[in-house]
Amino acid sequence: MTQKWNLQDIRPAEPRKRRVPLRDVELPDQNASEGGVREAREDIPNVVIENGNKKKRSHIILAVVIFVVVVGGAVLLSALLGKTELTIYPEFREPNVSAEFTAYPDKRENSLSYEIMTIEATDESQVKATGQVEVKKQATGKIEIVKTTLGAERLIKNTRFRSPDGLIFRIQESVVVPGAIKNESGASVPGTITADVFADDVGENYNLASNTRFDIPGFEENGFDELYKAIYATNKAAFTGGFNGPQFQIDDDELATARQALQIKLRDHLLSRVDGEQPADFIAFPGAIAITYSQLPAVPYGNDLVTIREQAVLQIPLFRASEFAAFIAKETIATYEGGPIRIDDPTALSFSYTSPTSSASVIANEPSLTFSLTGKPLLIWEYDANTLKSDLAGLPKKALNNAITAYPGIEGALVRITPFWQQKFPKNEDDIIVVEELKETTE
Repeated sequence: MTQKWNLQDIRPAEPRKRRVPLRDVELPDQNASEGGVREAREDIPNVVIENGNKKKRSHIILAVVIFVVVVGGAVLLSALLGKTELTIYPEFREPNVSAEFTAYPDKRENSLSYEIMTIEATDESQVKATGQVEVKKQATGKIEIVKTTLGAERLIKNTRFRSPDGLIFRIQESVVVPGAIKNESGASVPGTITADVFADDVGENYNLASNTRFDIPGFEENGFDELYKAIYATNKAAFTGGFNGPQFQIDDDELATARQALQIKLRDHLLSRVDGEQPADFIAFPGAIAITYSQLPAVPYGNDLVTIREQAVLQIPLFRASEFAAFIAKETIATYEGGPIRIDDPTALSFSYTSPTSSASVIANEPSLTFSLTGKPLLIWEYDANTLKSDLAGLPKKALNNAITAYPGIEGALVRITPFWQQKFPKNEDDIIVVEELKETTE
């Protein structure tokens, strides 16, 4: 007989396991009582699945932003810190100078001219007097006689010259005053000559200051109006020596010692003033200084003392810097064809008068000065830097070589512009910095 089976009677060999999500599983708690369960763990991290393409796009955008900021900042910083430096290499020479020259107080063709700077000072000290004597002396000095019309004019000995105050001075010897001449430009240049004069009377009032103008009263009195207007004179240095009255007697040795001390003090004082009072754009040489001393009348000081006074006059020829440099270049450089040039350091030249007495004389009264110059000065050709910058403003860098051909004093030039991609000069010429350098020679 066949056995019948119910489905309930059919069982698997092992019980089937049911899959339960981890969050729903209850694990036994070791600390719980038997048969108890522990709640599911809550500290198991959740797994997040991200979109890789989206993350990659974010990184690219961030990198682009950083790149734009860095590059933009670099460009801006370069523009702010950028500069244009133009290095100019001017033509220059260093000639050996060792020659004798003659300069004149007036401008003459192919000659060196000068102006006289005069500085005066007085000082005093007290010495013991031994008595008094009556002294009568006439003032003396030199005048420069000027004629503004053509033709020479002879003035005889003792010809009178009159100051604006009516004081009369006479020339010691007869002179011939040269007439005016025409220079290269056709302008009239007055004729001049120097003459010694003496006062017509004694007294300190004849000690006239420098640059006093004199006329010739004889021409006016005799109706020679044209000559009266055409001829006049001036004194480049003050007249001295005039005195009328009692003069104190002082022991010769004591007086000589006191005067020497005053002269040293005055000399040092005058020398200290030269640099400060020398006008700009002029060259002056220490060896060209000439100092003269004059004893002024003494005055009483107490019972047996007198105050002696000493006057010192310092004179020095001044040479206009541009003219002096051009003259030296013409005399020493065969290839020099004119044009602006300068002496970098005039102290490289030593100046000395040919006549040793010149340094102790009133050189303002001299018709010319003869001196020697020795040394090796640096002569540098000049150019107009402002005009050059104006010519280059806004142009490409390559325009530099063509631009400097218009400046004969420039041998070469080099420009450095930052940032490196800038290939033009700034439009504002003030942004162009000019630096001057001398190229080393192979001599």
